[in-house]
Order: sequence, then structure tokens, then C-alpha cells
Amino acid sequence: MSYETQILEIIERNRTQAAADFQKINQLIKENDLSYKNICVRTLAVPKILSESRYAEICAFITKLFAIFDKVINHYFADQDYRELFGFSPELNELILASKPRNGWIPMARIDFFLNEETGAIKMCEINTDGTSAMNEDRLLSKFLSENTAFQSFAKGKTYWHFELFDSWVKEFLTVCQTFCDEKTPRVAIVDFLDVGYVTEFEKFKDAFIRHGIETEICDIRDLSYDGKVLRSKNGMVIDAVYRRAVTSDIMNKLNEAGAFIKAAKDNAVCLVGDFVTQIIHNKRLFFILFDEATKRILSEQEFGFIKEHFPATFLLTRENLTAHKVMENREEWIIKPCDSYGAKGFYAGRNLTQEKWEQALREHLKDDYVLQKFHAPYKTPNIDFSNGINSKIREYSNLTGIFCYNGKPYGAYSRMADGEIISTQYDEKTIATIIMEER
Repeated sequence: MSYETQILEIIERNRTQAAADFQKINQLIKENDLSYKNICVRTLAVPKILSESRYAEICAFITKLFAIFDKVINHYFADQDYRELFGFSPELNELILASKPRNGWIPMARIDFFLNEETGAIKMCEINTDGTSAMNEDRLLSKFLSENTAFQSFAKGKTYWHFELFDSWVKEFLTVCQTFCDEKTPRVAIVDFLDVGYVTEFEKFKDAFIRHGIETEICDIRDLSYDGKVLRSKNGMVIDAVYRRAVTSDIMNKLNEAGAFIKAAKDNAVCLVGDFVTQIIHNKRLFFILFDEATKRILSEQEFGFIKEHFPATFLLTRENLTAHKVMENREEWIIKPCDSYGAKGFYAGRNLTQEKWEQALREHLKDDYVLQKFHAPYKTPNIDFSNGINSKIREYSNLTGIFCYNGKPYGAYSRMADGEIISTQYDEKTIATIIMEER
């Protein structure tokens, strides 16, 4: 019997208590400002519980994945023809090539994938490097489990644990800085366009840096100044290291507004943790470049087999590929999305559209930088949403698993679910706490 089923049986024995707990937790979510872009986090009554052995399998998957990423990044620097596959602008390519080798090409990422919890099979969904977020959601939802009577009853006498994602990040951040900064305790700026950034989460990271004795400010990237030697905050603090939360596409779209930051990055005048090299992995073109013969040549046979097993078939959205793969005729098998975006902006799933709307979306984005990707049906598990009161029904929800990685190492999991097969805030995404359960 699955962990979810066991908790749901406890809920069924006392729905009144479970519904009351659910409402209390939702009130705590509101009181703690657990929202992004004015969208409050929605949750469900049962957390995600992974066994130790399943989580160990996921960690082994992540290790293999980052070994491949390292090869791709190194080849990007070594081979101009390979660089051209990514289609980056000259300005972005210059920023990437200005990156200095250091401990960990990809200091922070969240790897999102579809996990079949019965077989352990994994199919990749998305790779987030720039602006990786939601650590605060996981922190608070795990904390709120103390108010979940059904979970507490299930967990009594069992050993389980959840993740710490803030102090652990500071330690890994400093590991990256050791190859660049002379200062053992560098002065740190958490940098983004603050009108679109997740400022509530930034505050939690700032608190963690300060706990470690590190002077830290949250800075709007537009307010920084650079004199050719030193990058400074609006308040005049000399910045030794930057924790970059500003997404590359936002920066490239506002180059003139981020001029001081860009100049300091090109001069390597500051330790940029979240260097522009991360865009190689963040950009969704990677998904079809991994299948390219140029990539196959730099990977072992086992590594290329790993790509074929875990990555969905992906192509550039072109008229030729639409015809070759009969995309218009088989809309339920395909999705399209921009190569460089976030928050599911510009995402279309054929199965969620009429034939007319699907063909319209394809035509409208043919000239844009989009990828065409095979749809993968998510694994479903039972859960319950008490938003409609005590008589709410148990139903099946689609799952998406994310793993927070610091310097290529797994540090935590992020679990989202949805009523339908598309798991995104623009549809009906719910976020739940993730627990690792010790097996006996």
C-alpha cells in the first residue's frame, strides 16, 4: 500500500479534522505571503513521500546528468561550430565566453522531471538554472506539516526527513567563491530585477548569508554601479560576489538598464555565482542539441543511451519538422514552448487546444525561437483538495518532481501536482511538501 493511500485512509476516518487542518494550512500560506507574482501557492492534503531507496536512485540520475552537462559546456568553449547550434546572440556568447572556470559550472539548478513512482522511470521536463526558485515554498510547506493531523498520525514512530535549502546554499556558494575571491567572507549581493523577482525568498537567503557572518544586500540589477574596478550596490557596499537571480533572457532584453552589471561581469571584476555559462543548460535548445551528432561524439555510448532514455524527442519548430513529424495531424502527441522563457510563458500543449487553436499556435510561432517536443503523460497519484469542504473527493493528480541541485549535487526535492496533465501555475498547479521516509 502506497504512503499516499495510507494517509488517505486516515483522512477518511476523520474528514472533519482533515478539512479543518487543510483550511488552517491554507491560512498559514496566506499569512506567510507564500505567493509569487500575486498568485498564492495552492496545496493538497497529502504530502509527497519518497522512500530513501527511490531518492537514492534519483540522486544517481542527477550525478550522471551533471557529468553530461560538464562535457557539453566544455565542448561549447572548445568548438565554435558547436556554439552555433545554440543560436545565442553575439552579446550573450561574449558573456558566456568571458566566464572563468571555477568550482561548479552550474552552481544552482532545479531539474524538473516526470517520475514513475512504481518503476522509477524518469523523463525530463525542464532545466532551470537562472532564477531557480521555490526553496521557500518547500521550507514553509514542510513546516506546516506539523498542522497536518493525518500525516502526523501516519508518521508516528517512523523516521523521516525533509530538506534544508538555505544554509546549505551558503556553504556551496562559498565553495564557488573560493576559486575567485580573496575574501573568505565576501560581501554578497542578491541581484535581480526586483519588480519581477521573488523578493520574499531573497530575504530568506539574505538571512542565511548573515547567519554565516556575510554582509549581504538585495539589489536591483539596475541600481548597481561600476567604476572599472569595483561593483557597488546602491548603498555603496563593495560587492565581492553576486548571487544572480536575474534570468538571462530578462538581462539580455534590458542590456542598457543592466550596464554596470554587464561590464563588471565581462571584466571578471566580481565573482558571479550563476555565471552566464548557465544559459547553455538553461536554454531549451539543449534538449535537441543533446541528440545531435556533435553531442553524440563527445559522449560515451552509455551517456548517449542515457539521453535517449530520459529526454523526450525534441526538435526546432520549423515548417520542415512540422511536416516530417506530422505535428498538425497528431496534436495530442506534441507540445511547443519558447527556447528561452520561464513560468510556462508561451507554452502550448496540443491536447489542451482545439485543432484550430493548435494550428494557429504553430503558425504564429514558426518564426519564433521555439522547440517542438513529444508530450509525456505524467504519473498520477491520489490526493485530496478540501477547498470545497468536507465532502471533497479523492481524485488522481498528475505529478512533477523537481530536484534542487547546488554545484551539481542534490540538496532537496520540489513536488507539484495538477488536476490535468499540464502542471503549471497558468493552469491548476498545486505544491506539496516533500518528505523522505526511512525504510525498515
